[in-house]
Amino acid sequence: MATQRRPSPDPHRRPSTGRRFEPPPPRKKNNLPLILGAAGGGVLLLIVIVVAAASGGGPPTPAVKAPAPKVDPPKKAPPPDVSALEAEGKRKCEEGLGKVQVRLTPDPSAPKDRVRADLEAGLKLLKEGLAAFEKAASIAGKTYRVEEFSKARQRGIKVLCTEIEKEAQESCDQGLQIVRSAETKMVDGVKLSDDEKKSLKADLEKGVKLLTDGMNLFDRSYQVSEHLFDTNKYGQALKMCRGKLLELK
Repeated sequence: MATQRRPSPDPHRRPSTGRRFEPPPPRKKNNLPLILGAAGGGVLLLIVIVVAAASGGGPPTPAVKAPAPKVDPPKKAPPPDVSALEAEGKRKCEEGLGKVQVRLTPDPSAPKDRVRADLEAGLKLLKEGLAAFEKAASIAGKTYRVEEFSKARQRGIKVLCTEIEKEAQESCDQGLQIVRSAETKMVDGVKLSDDEKKSLKADLEKGVKLLTDGMNLFDRSYQVSEHLFDTNKYGQALKMCRGKLLELK
């Protein structure tokens, strides 16, 4: 029977212990560094918060300026409407001009009262028309060509007012003279006969008429020219005359 040879053992091979080889168990994961890191971060954050609170919150964050809202430019107000004043000024000035011009060189045969009435009417229209233009100019800042109307008005005033103011002065002076001549008869306590009373009454009535006519002429001139007159003495004489006439009735 043949003999089997066993292979010679490997001199470097560790002798078998008779147990199977088991790999070493895996290492447990060490979480200590993460815990320490988180704790350190928390402490650091706490320190930052405390320091920030102690120092007033740190440097202020510059405010971001919001863009200004877009504002539309204000709308230009429409010009004031002065068309009504312009129409009034034009109408009255043209109408007044026509009345005045034909009487600046009147027909000698034309009645004086008719000439004066036309001049007065025309001058009043010119005065009102020019006032309307002046008001429109002050409101709207416009200018108007009114030189022709102004010149016609001045000429008309000269023709009309020079004459009637002269008549007014003469009439008032005559009336005042009559009243002053009768003053001695109007003193309280003076006894007058019936004839003297009748004569005084006639004189006072004449004086009142002259004074009234004269002052009316002054007023007519003022209405178209705005000329002023000192009629105080005439007014006082007129008042005295009327009071005495009431006693003589």
